Amino acid sequence: MQIEHFALRLRRRSVWEALDLGHTLLRAWAGPAYRIWGLVYGSTAALLLTLFWTQQAIALALLWWLKPAFDRVLLFSYSRSLFGQATSWRDLRAALPDLLRRSGLLLGLTVHRFSLLRSFVLPVRQLEGQRGRAARERRRVLTRKSGAAAAWLMFVCVNLEIALYCSLVIVLGALLPQGSDDVFSLTLWFLGDLPPEQEVVTSLVVIAATALVEPLYVASGFALYLNRRSELEGWDIELAFRRLARRLAPGSAMGLLGALLLTLACTAAVAPAPVWAQEPSREEARSAPRSEPPSRARRTIDAVLADPEFGHRTERTEWRARETSSPPDSSPPPWVDFVQRVAEFISQVLKGLVWIAWIAGAAVLAYFLLRYRETLRSRRAPRPEAPEFLYGLDLRPQSLPDDVPAAARASLAAGRVAEALSLLYRGALIALIRRDGIDFRPGDTEADCRRRVAGRVGAEASGFFAALLDAWQGAAYAGISPSSACLEELCASWPRYFSLAPAGKP
Repeated sequence: MQIEHFALRLRRRSVWEALDLGHTLLRAWAGPAYRIWGLVYGSTAALLLTLFWTQQAIALALLWWLKPAFDRVLLFSYSRSLFGQATSWRDLRAALPDLLRRSGLLLGLTVHRFSLLRSFVLPVRQLEGQRGRAARERRRVLTRKSGAAAAWLMFVCVNLEIALYCSLVIVLGALLPQGSDDVFSLTLWFLGDLPPEQEVVTSLVVIAATALVEPLYVASGFALYLNRRSELEGWDIELAFRRLARRLAPGSAMGLLGALLLTLACTAAVAPAPVWAQEPSREEARSAPRSEPPSRARRTIDAVLADPEFGHRTERTEWRARETSSPPDSSPPPWVDFVQRVAEFISQVLKGLVWIAWIAGAAVLAYFLLRYRETLRSRRAPRPEAPEFLYGLDLRPQSLPDDVPAAARASLAAGRVAEALSLLYRGALIALIRRDGIDFRPGDTEADCRRRVAGRVGAEASGFFAALLDAWQGAAYAGISPSSACLEELCASWPRYFSLAPAGKP
């Protein structure tokens, strides 16, 4: 970058001076900047207002969203004016493809659209061409000291735009013959329907406020960027050395000789008058302080402080309370004590609620673990093989006939009630094992079978199995035969609950 061709004087400035420099740059470069800005922004605004004639709010929202694109046009004009070059429409047309493709416009309209540092970091991508990680590191270095000022710049410009809009509305209201009602309707145009002519006037007022403030925002951000780069890279020092080199270039020997003579003359002019040494008197020698050689520790400290790596300056910004002449009262005011007690009470309540939540959660977890421990154990452990015999009953599928209810009715006709109930009971057990996956253990009793079936099948199937088990126990152990109607009901209802038992046969 040819910094010696800058159209401004580089020197160390604070961030607030740099922001004020943006106002000065805008006044100096207002001609080409407002011509290019007015052409691009005005034509886009006219196009959008024409397309959304009945929905002016949509047009204004799109214009607001496209501000980063218009900022790139302003920065292009400012970057040329920095080197004393005027910007014309032909120059903008030649640079327009690069502004659309290589200036990070897509990121500016999406990810960085709501950035408070938009105008300050815009030159990193557009002028420096930094991308990716390099751009992020560059923005981090730039914003380390000037980021807060850039955010305040955004805040001030937004409020300035709102104030300018309200001022223009008040001026229009003063010129309109209808009075203050139209001023109120123009100010709150987005809350209700307005006549088309008032919507157009309101849109033009908003566009005018933006058109006047946005060039100032971009110019101040650009000035802040230049000041930060000058501070980081020492542009003012470099320019001073370049001017010195150009000054000594035509006659380096004569220039050096003149500088040497000037230095000697200045030294002779400021040299003190000679003082003749004389031997001091005895009283003066007694009262004069004795100069002792520095100690070893003092010499070590001086050597450490003379090291340039140790003796360096750092700048740090921090907030400190303003000192007052009168000492503050040590006792806090009463409302501070009240707030502190309320905060302590709330903290104790929250602590109690946390403990209650922990205890309730532990209790609920323990309850579910105890209730579903069998299910968890069965899922965790490998499923045991189905027993082939259970308290003397053959549970192999091939031991059953093809039609269990028909075989049970044949046994009932022959007077073998226990055999008929055994067929029905064994078929039910085989169906529960093969179809429903109930794990019966070889040592289970009838009560264990009843407990394992409960809750694993439907309520009707569980009730039928319990009735069948009671009938089989009464016939097998007590010799008590159920009634004929009960036996017929068991045979008729058995296929509805355990019809898949024959299908389990190999």
